[in-house]
Amino acid sequence: MVASRRQQKEQARTARLAVAEAARASAVRRRRLRVFAGIVLLAAAVVAVVVAVTAGGGAGSGLLGKRQATRTYRQVERLLAGIPQSGVRLGDPGAKVTMTYVGDLECPYCRAFTLGVLPEFISSYVRTGKVKIVYRSLCTATCHFNSSRFVPQQVAAYAAGEQNLFWQYAELFYREQEDESQAYVTEHYLRGLAQQIPLLHFNRWLVDRHNPALVSQVQADQTFVSKSRLPEQTPEAVMSGPIGSESLPANALPTTDWLSSAVRAVS
Repeated sequence: MVASRRQQKEQARTARLAVAEAARASAVRRRRLRVFAGIVLLAAAVVAVVVAVTAGGGAGSGLLGKRQATRTYRQVERLLAGIPQSGVRLGDPGAKVTMTYVGDLECPYCRAFTLGVLPEFISSYVRTGKVKIVYRSLCTATCHFNSSRFVPQQVAAYAAGEQNLFWQYAELFYREQEDESQAYVTEHYLRGLAQQIPLLHFNRWLVDRHNPALVSQVQADQTFVSKSRLPEQTPEAVMSGPIGSESLPANALPTTDWLSSAVRAVS
């Protein structure tokens, strides 16, 4: 019997998530081996488990307790501290290579990529001024269940970007992400993320969320993907540089190796 369209989508979703988790696990292993060279495999495995638990901890409430919120934000700040930001851009504006990251804040594959692959790329290429990242929004996981949540949640992150804190907000969102089939993205959840960012002026953020220009920005991102003829998938990555551009193939996920080779190809 031919599988229904819904069954096919679920099968494809399961397959992509498995690949995403494999890519994340591979990236984590490489970092552990490099940092803790010579430590026995058992110890490395224990550390990996601790990291995984910490990243997922507290997701059920959308608002972490004070101690956990501090620890989560410190993880984010260690990753981003000292790197220039402007709106949705992370990195030196003069960087010769630009990576466009197309994402959906509720997408579990984006979470796997953001937490498992992107940190090493940021450390090696963005912090060193070689590459800047520009984020664009595409409704994928969110639209499978409740598309009405998409624009408000993306605009909430873009409003943090008005204070050059988009990446702090997005990173927190991915760390506290829940099952996209559940209606967890409430006003309480969105405000809770903002309140974890010490440098964010909360009242200004509330006002900026009603800025129609940010809604237009999210809509323009959808148009960008369509006009660029990119696969309507997240995470999507496009690397652009002095000698061309490289985009992720359909149904593929951005791995550490792909990102590095793409930078070399366009530089």
